[in-house]
Amino acid sequence: MSYEGVSKKSVSCACGKGRVVLTVSENDWNQVRESVSIECEYCRNVYRIESKYCCPKPMHDYTIYYLVEIDNPGNKRQLDL
Repeated sequence: MSYEGVSKKSVSCACGKGRVVLTVSENDWNQVRESVSIECEYCRNVYRIESKYCCPKPMHDYTIYYLVEIDNPGNKRQLDL
């Protein structure tokens, strides 16, 4: 069985000329897979995606995504995905 795209959400990238896209896919066993891509040539060369998984019990789990500068990893921006 393969994964099928369930939803997509996007926000503006750091320079404002492109998008950062979150794609959520699911298979027949309700397993979920998330992928994030930078769809801007400039930002793809300057930033990378970093994620932080959170699971505060008894609430639902979630993932926080960041745009992190490649040359300055201390400078990161949280994405509203």
